[in-house]
Amino acid sequence: MLHPVKPDISGIAGQMPLQFHQCLSEFCANLTDHRPLGVAVSGGSDSLGLLYGLARLLPPGKLVALTVDHGLRDSSADEARWVKSHCRRLGVCHETLRWESGQPATGLQAAARAARYRLLTAASARLGLAAVLTAHTRNDQDETLAMRRARSSTDNAPGLAGISPATLFAGRMWVLRPLLGLYRADIRGFLRSAGVDWVDDPSNNDPRFERVRVRELLKGRLATPADPVGAQIAFARSQQAYKAAKFIDANCHVEPDGMVWVRRNSDDDANVIMAVIEALIDVCGGASRSLDRRGKATLAEFLNSGGSARGNRTVSLGRTLVKCQGTYLTVSRERRGIEKLDLAPGASGVWDGRYWIQNLTKGSVLTVSGGGDGGVEPSFNRDLAGWASNQSAKDGVVGGFICRQLAGRSSHILPIYEFPLAQALTRLVTTNRFPACPLGNSLDILALTAIKVQ
Repeated sequence: MLHPVKPDISGIAGQMPLQFHQCLSEFCANLTDHRPLGVAVSGGSDSLGLLYGLARLLPPGKLVALTVDHGLRDSSADEARWVKSHCRRLGVCHETLRWESGQPATGLQAAARAARYRLLTAASARLGLAAVLTAHTRNDQDETLAMRRARSSTDNAPGLAGISPATLFAGRMWVLRPLLGLYRADIRGFLRSAGVDWVDDPSNNDPRFERVRVRELLKGRLATPADPVGAQIAFARSQQAYKAAKFIDANCHVEPDGMVWVRRNSDDDANVIMAVIEALIDVCGGASRSLDRRGKATLAEFLNSGGSARGNRTVSLGRTLVKCQGTYLTVSRERRGIEKLDLAPGASGVWDGRYWIQNLTKGSVLTVSGGGDGGVEPSFNRDLAGWASNQSAKDGVVGGFICRQLAGRSSHILPIYEFPLAQALTRLVTTNRFPACPLGNSLDILALTAIKVQ
């Protein structure tokens, strides 16, 4: 049980800049879930500014500060304790979450980010939080867009919508980013006026990291108005997700072996069909990455030619087979590359990128492999003192396990733009629905943002 102490915010009372105050006030007014909020606080200026700003607006007990100690620097534990001292002053509950599984020799930033969100997700579930807030700013958005534009072959690529204002992680934790419209300089000005210092992470100045190099290139440029292209791309993505969801509900069904049938009509929107088939490839294939440019081009050619590109009525993409059968398309898992998964007692894991499975027993290993008529659905086996027990997914808890199909990569990370489509996929494969975003009418907010910046 977390017990907030009496706050002492006299040092910041009345000192919030108008723009900062309006930004956080509008955010709080749009919240529909009134459980406590988590806020990720590293000790840097952005997260401390968010912490102090929210403490000024929210009543005691409505905020929980979470500091992830990655253990990458000798000073990290001291910094976590320093953040805790700020939280005591503000009357905010605080927890330090430690990354203790070891750090990789390469890909350190990506691994640290993944670990950070795993720890935050676990804490959010344990504490019953409505969402976890992060302090991404307009600077982070500008840097992200600059990096993505450098890799993009078009001016309207989906990634150019930028950092999403709301993202669902692991199908259960919403991460909200209320400061995307504010520049870091404004936040630091607020902290200086309140007499609050912050910690500068040395990695933020390490040129080995791409973001640091991009930040240096952007330094000194004048602040610009909100990017209209990014806002319009975000809104277009949400609108297409709505249309694709409606199409899936009306025209798709799943066979017992996992094959999805898609009924096509002569007046179908080609962009919507493309989005639907890409989503079904994601769900049925379980690949770790989405289709690359070549894969997307191949799929577009196949769909535009009525499923007979270069004489082929079948195309292999993303570990799936997409077939044209008259007025129907089918999407199914390829019968190759399906590996076994051994789960120790009490352990859980993902099999074939398509199913989350937990072994509920305490005395035997659960082995998951391909089964069913097509050899692509999960089959479960236990070796109990020389006696084999073979079961299928429908046996579930009776067999001492939980098996839940995933809705593709949306079950791992889901930006709000794609939420309607992802929810339709959960209905299609009859798996757990995703929790609604606690930022009320979030898709309507995207639409208003797109209109404002035009």
